[in-house]
Amino acid sequence: MSQAWIRYGIASIILVPMIGVSRAQAPSHDAWLMQNYRFTGPPPPDELGPVDPVLTELREIQSTVRTILRRAKLEGDYAAALAAAAQAAANAQLIGAITEQQQAAQAAKSAKSATGEAQSPAPFFLIALKDKTIDAATAYWVAGLMLNYVTLQGVHVIVRLDLVDRDLSRDLNRQRNVEFRLPE
Repeated sequence: MSQAWIRYGIASIILVPMIGVSRAQAPSHDAWLMQNYRFTGPPPPDELGPVDPVLTELREIQSTVRTILRRAKLEGDYAAALAAAAQAAANAQLIGAITEQQQAAQAAKSAKSATGEAQSPAPFFLIALKDKTIDAATAYWVAGLMLNYVTLQGVHVIVRLDLVDRDLSRDLNRQRNVEFRLPE
């Protein structure tokens, strides 16, 4: 047993100074960061645009749909995987359309400040259905008990009014300052 203690003693005599040497030779973490990265601080307030709550909510939904897609694919449930993939594609198009509209509005705002006048981009409407899908429409109208709308891709869709989630549709559009009304 005494030989084991002697080995531990010799190992500690050798290793402890080596640890001190390696720490002394390594530069401090802050110095390394300052040497390798340029820190500029926060951006000016006029560069930061407002965060669209609809866009934030859609990104959360998209994350959930991707999780469902991965699980369905892993478990071999291809019907659920196809449905999740279709919903993910629709959400991605919607996120792209909202982002595009925000960029167009920002460009119009910049042009307005430069020239004094600007044309605002044509609004689009968010139509939420009771099956929890959300579609973007460039135009909509009601004919009898049916809601007709044209998607951003130019597809004419007809849906029964009782399948439309009126409250969610109204709230999503109100958050974006777009008027959306359906007859009662």
